[in-house]
Amino acid sequence: MSDTIEELESELQEVLLNMDNLAEKVQKKELDSYEGFIQTEKYRNRIVEIGNALKEKGIDITTRTE
Repeated sequence: MSDTIEELESELQEVLLNMDNLAEKVQKKELDSYEGFIQTEKYRNRIVEIGNALKEKGIDITTRTE
């Protein structure tokens, strides 16, 4: 993966925002819980991929505070 740190961090923020949006849709009953869970799994997997790529570049996302 040849993405820069900035690109990876930007994508990570986008993925986290998408997960927040899914949670909001489930809470508002616009999306049922099961479908929300299935969709968040896709994003969770991408978070792991981004986290691993950032770790290879020396950044540990597990210790971030925001």
